[in-house]
Formats: sequence, C-alpha cells, structure tokens
Amino acid sequence: MDSFIGQILLPLALAFIMLALGVGLTPADFRRIFTKPKALLVGAVLQYISLPLLAMAIVAFLPAPPVLKVGIVLLAACPGGTTSNLLTHMARGDVALSISLTALTSLTSMFTVPVVLMIALALFMGPEAPSVGLVTTGLVIFLLTVVPVGIGMAIRQFAPNIANALDRHSRLLSGIVFTAVVLATLIADRDEMASRFAEAGFIALSLNVAAMGVAFAVASLVMLKMKQRIALTLECGLQNATLAIVVAVGMLGDVAYAVPAAIYGLLMFVTAGGFILWARRWSGVASRARRRVRET
Repeated sequence: MDSFIGQILLPLALAFIMLALGVGLTPADFRRIFTKPKALLVGAVLQYISLPLLAMAIVAFLPAPPVLKVGIVLLAACPGGTTSNLLTHMARGDVALSISLTALTSLTSMFTVPVVLMIALALFMGPEAPSVGLVTTGLVIFLLTVVPVGIGMAIRQFAPNIANALDRHSRLLSGIVFTAVVLATLIADRDEMASRFAEAGFIALSLNVAAMGVAFAVASLVMLKMKQRIALTLECGLQNATLAIVVAVGMLGDVAYAVPAAIYGLLMFVTAGGFILWARRWSGVASRARRRVRET
C-alpha cells in the first residue's frame, strides 16, 4: 500500500471518525452505563469476549494463511463502528444503548485490542510473528481513538453550536469516510485483495453472521427488550474496520492483515441491511398488535 495512504490518510480518517463520535457524546451517554447495567454488561461481554473467541474458533477450523487468521481476530477485537448508531436508529432499536456501548468499547480499545492482537499473533504465527509492542500499539490506538473522542466531547461542552452543526452530518460523513477507507484499501492493493478475496471473504462473512446470531441469541436468552436485542445485534455485527486496517498497515506493516477487515467492512452493510428490514417489519407487526389490544 502506498505509504501516503497507509501512514497518513488512514490514521487521519480514523481520527475524523472518532472525532465525529465524540461530538455526538454527552455525559449522559456514560451515566447510562450505570442506569442500564444489564444491557450494557451483556453488550460488553459480547464485544470483549464473545467476538474474539468466535473469530479464533472460526479460523481454527478453516484452512487459511496465518496473516488472514490474525487479521480476522484483530477485526473482532475492534469496537463497534460508529455507523452502528445510525443503523440502529433505522432498525428502530435502542439508539441510546448503541451509542453508550460504542463509546465504552471505543475508549477501552487501547487496552483490549493490543491484548487480543498479541494472543492472535502468538497462536497463529508463533516465532514468525512481526515484532509489535503491547504498549506502543495501545499508545497509537489511544492517540487515534481516545484523543479525538475527547476533543469531540470538548467541542460539545465548550462550543455547543459548532457541535450541533457538526453532529447533524457527522454520522453520515463518518460513514462516507469509512467507505472511502475500505475502498482505498481494496484499490491500493487490488492484486493482494484479489488473491485473498475468496478465502478472506468466506471467513469475514462467517464471523459477521455468527457474531450477529450469537448477539441476538444471548440478548434473547437474558430476556432483554427487543429494541435492546436489535441494538446489540447491530453493535456486534458492525465493527470498526478502519481501526483494524490502521493497526494492520501501520503496526503490523503488511496489508495482508487488513484484507479481512476491508472485505468485512463491505459485507457487514449487506447483512445489516437484511437485519434492518426484518427488524422494521417486526416493529410494524408489534405496533399493529399493540394497537389491536388497546382497541379491544
């Protein structure tokens, strides 16, 4: 990948996406962690534990190069994408829960992503793994995620008019930037992508479907409300692939690690779209049923 894209444009794009997330956050989004502990705890367990374990289980039984195995586990360790909030709204899910969980997992990613990455490198590459420092990786993630989120929240606090203007378009713009990052990654190294597409595509799709299925099943098992089930399903299905790509290219130094994230970044909107159609249809049926009950 061109060094300008990999070392400058990708980190800047990630920082902008996280800034857009921060502009839309308020202290209430963090207080909700304590007012809705059950749903957030379930979401945190799914994000921090279930997703990485699912990814490891999937690649353990599939014949794939070690770089792709590490790449898919790296993606699974990343927080939910900021587009999950917008798509949760479209699916008539619990948007407040989605925002709080995205904020929580994004701010803790400086700790969780490096740890899971080190485990994946040790499991699937052993002595052939690239030399990556735990602290260095965490610091880079901190600078590209936590700092921009903090700046965005500061804008919200001290310049609310600017924040409101930015927030009106930030989610759409971050979605556009995210799509541009994925497409730039695919195009810049199209030969590498073409050679890996089939095997990486199947792995990425397997993880995406499994993550959404497990999230919905677990949320149903613990009897969360349907709006919360919808939010957690989309939160687990829509990962911050931009962060995975930045870590793969910038820290691991090989675009091959980014292939699963780039492909996943496109596939996840297809599966999310199908889920949103189902969720909206369910919501419509439930609303009509409630009206009939009130009328009788």
